Amino acid sequence: MKLNDLIEALAAEVEMALPSLEQSLSELAVIDEADDGFLDALEHYSNQAQRMGEAAQMVGFPGLHAVCDHVVQNGLLLATLPREERGPVLTFLQSWPALIVYYLRNLSDPSTAAGLVDHLRAAPNPMDEDQAMKVMHMLGAMPLQVQMPGGDEPQRPVLASAEDVALEMPDDIDEKLLEGFCHEAPEQARYLVDLSRNMAAGHGDSSDLVAAKRVAHTLKGSGAIIGLRGLASLGHHFEDVLEYFEREGGNVSKAAADVLLDAAYCLEQMVGHVIGTDDYPEQAQSVLQSVLDLANRMDRGESLEVPKTRVATRHAPLDALSTMRAHEFTDADADEDEDDDAADHAAANAGEAAAAPAPAVRPARQPLAPQASPPTPVVAPGATVSPTAALRVSVQRVDELFRVSSEVSVHSAAMEARIKTLTERSRELLTQNLRVQKRLFELETVVDVRALTMMRGRSERANDGAFDPLEMDQYSELHSTARALMEEAADARALALRLEEDIAKLSSVQTRQQRLAKDLQHLVIGTRMTEAGVLESRLQRNVRSTCQATGKQATLLLKGAETLIDSDVLNRLADPLLHLLRNAVDHGLETAAERVAGGKDATGKIELSFTRQGQQVVLRCSDDGRGLNLAAIRRRAIERGLIGAEQALSNDDTARLILLPGFSTRDTVSEVSGRGIGLDVVRDWASTMSGSVKIISNPGAGCTIELRFAASLSTMQSLIVEVSGQRFALPSLQIEQAVPRGVGSFERLGTQLTYRHGKRVLPAVRLAEPAGLAVDQEKPLADYDAVIVRHDEKTQVLAVDRLLDARELLVKNPGRYARHLRGVAGLSILGDGGVAVNLDLTQLLSAGATKRRASPERTDSKHAVAAKPLPGVLIVDDALSVRNSLLQLVQDAGFRAETARDGIDAIDTLRSFKPDIVLTDLEMPNMNGVELTTHIRARDDLKNLPVIMITSRSQEKHRRMAEQAGVDGYVTKPYNDSDLLQMIRRALAA
Repeated sequence: MKLNDLIEALAAEVEMALPSLEQSLSELAVIDEADDGFLDALEHYSNQAQRMGEAAQMVGFPGLHAVCDHVVQNGLLLATLPREERGPVLTFLQSWPALIVYYLRNLSDPSTAAGLVDHLRAAPNPMDEDQAMKVMHMLGAMPLQVQMPGGDEPQRPVLASAEDVALEMPDDIDEKLLEGFCHEAPEQARYLVDLSRNMAAGHGDSSDLVAAKRVAHTLKGSGAIIGLRGLASLGHHFEDVLEYFEREGGNVSKAAADVLLDAAYCLEQMVGHVIGTDDYPEQAQSVLQSVLDLANRMDRGESLEVPKTRVATRHAPLDALSTMRAHEFTDADADEDEDDDAADHAAANAGEAAAAPAPAVRPARQPLAPQASPPTPVVAPGATVSPTAALRVSVQRVDELFRVSSEVSVHSAAMEARIKTLTERSRELLTQNLRVQKRLFELETVVDVRALTMMRGRSERANDGAFDPLEMDQYSELHSTARALMEEAADARALALRLEEDIAKLSSVQTRQQRLAKDLQHLVIGTRMTEAGVLESRLQRNVRSTCQATGKQATLLLKGAETLIDSDVLNRLADPLLHLLRNAVDHGLETAAERVAGGKDATGKIELSFTRQGQQVVLRCSDDGRGLNLAAIRRRAIERGLIGAEQALSNDDTARLILLPGFSTRDTVSEVSGRGIGLDVVRDWASTMSGSVKIISNPGAGCTIELRFAASLSTMQSLIVEVSGQRFALPSLQIEQAVPRGVGSFERLGTQLTYRHGKRVLPAVRLAEPAGLAVDQEKPLADYDAVIVRHDEKTQVLAVDRLLDARELLVKNPGRYARHLRGVAGLSILGDGGVAVNLDLTQLLSAGATKRRASPERTDSKHAVAAKPLPGVLIVDDALSVRNSLLQLVQDAGFRAETARDGIDAIDTLRSFKPDIVLTDLEMPNMNGVELTTHIRARDDLKNLPVIMITSRSQEKHRRMAEQAGVDGYVTKPYNDSDLLQMIRRALAA
């Protein structure tokens, strides 16, 4: 039904009720107040007036509802006045229906509202001035509603639906945003419950109100961005109620605080359901309805001290009248009254009520008991969130668990080394026992020879009768001592054998313990592993954005999305991947017209594939475009002095020129390309990951860029070598072969050290030289072992003093004191407690890297591409999830970006960061978006800086306020990423 039809229907209802009202007034004029008929007539008149007010309220006319309420209050006076003093009240009650009908049919005449309000102020119980002003304002707003159906501002819903509290997760949800939500929202929801509990208990103050408003705003924004309608809807109306009380001085009424507490509990349960720790809140729709009722009364300017339930206002309008009739009510009457309520409710729902429409009857709100906060779950990056039991662990706790696991592995390796040493000592002891046994055998032989000699002498002396008994004692003692010593040596050898057996058993136990330690380590490392597919939505968005900026068409196919990569590695991989995809679209693919002319499909195809080869990830980015223009690459390299005009390069070497810093074949700079930083970022990333970059170009058929890198930076399979007394760990990813001395040979060809291995002659270097250690110039080349390594598609041989071991090492960050050391990738603790330095071979061996990096700055300015910085974007929003989503969006589109949490923080950021455009929220603490824009426009150095305001406020008054402050664009949430990027580009172009 149209608004005009509703107004006419309401006027007709009042006219139809006039005879009944007049009849009740006639009875009230002549019946004595002690007569039962008097109370019946007064109740009938009051009920009719109330129903008119409720009908006006239902169709959105709070001014008329206030008029009817004031009429009922004056009607009460009849019950306290004798019959001869009722005249002024009866006169007042006779006039108001006609004034309402005249007002409804003459809305364009402002005097009609003034006349109605004047009548209320002249009542026997006059309306006070403040209330009259509010009613006048509400009555004056009705003509605007008629002129602009629906109004400029969205109407607040009256009834909550199941869709309004739905928590269905979108299919294309951004996993990083969801991860951030799962990390932040539980704590925010619990904080909101605590604040609401303070307000409901009467302990809260204005600071609690402001804090609760901020938290509700953040939850609302997070829910809207993720696509959780229920969370966004309840949070929105919750915030509106808090904003109303903030305007009214900060005192939240008890009834309103109870509703807000129920809503806070519901929001907390919604968050718990989303992250998988709680069930869906079945009470959500009724809670939202209570908040809507509160907010709608707030919008109509009604008192919020006592929540109005429509059951109560149907047949108990007046406290005084209820008191007078209390003795006449029986239980049966009450039951009948309740049955009447239910009947009226059913009739209203069915559209069968003949009189003014009776409002829907809802069950009274049941208070929600506080729920114990369940443990929050671990949501691994890329994992699907489902409402199942889980446990959430902080990142710090996982890092600590990883540290302990690392220490266990280190000490397990140390124990292994100690047991090996003990085994060697045991074997040495057995060897020593064998030597002692040998000496004892020799001693025994000497004793036996001595005994034979003594016996022979004794025999001779016996013949001549001169036997000395002392000689016999001496022989017996020496012989017995030798025998005893032999027995002790045999016992010592038996003990040594038993010790060796015990050490062997201990070694077996240690082997099992080491296996368990490795299992623990792999499990802990597994908590950090993430499927590569979590980046897909971000990569797809990047391709779409680049296509829009370049006017090309492309589709992205992701293969091997289930490949597991360390989350830290994956986070670092995002930026180079975005550069690769932008490069593939802008440089690799042709325009639709060019592709069709060349016999290709108008839409280009980009394939991104991930595969695992042991601990190594192989990433290939392929497109079906034109391939590399090797002639243009060579020409630009000659122009910039990177190569000589006569220098011969293979196709592979020419292709690798595009990896140099600042290199670009474009003569103009756009926000997508021309600065020469894209593939340089890819190369630097691969270098820091001890990885490699390979380029394969097929002219006319496309180009493939292959990256190889370790799946995890926390552990690395390494070769341990010794150089000048220092142990180094070389990443196995870059090792082709370890060759002991004697197999190949180091030779000198002039000043160049080479290594001959089979039929290959390779360039070589003593590892001590790039490592900055002393080199023993007198040491023969034949005394070095060799390690054949490959970096930057080049093969080189390292001369080392010794090859020690090959094992998987835990790599630890060297810390801030070693972050500037060239070629150091980390540190590892070995089994004997010593430290091995993990080397970044690409950085360590690239002697000419510094020179090459400086070369673009020394090129002829006539031919050099203007290396303008990327456009800068300052993002200002108090919600972390919003800042992160916008930061990711603009970075994926090729912009530099910084963030700030409010206007004050933004002003501080502007001191060091000079943006080309500002994206700001409207509502923020400390300094809001309007105040920030005003500040920017007042500064000479920033007054021309474009400002785009992004807010959930879609009302015209907020839009006008932003325009008056000087914003260049106004975007309401939820927004479309493509539309926002187009607005940013237009603002920058202007």
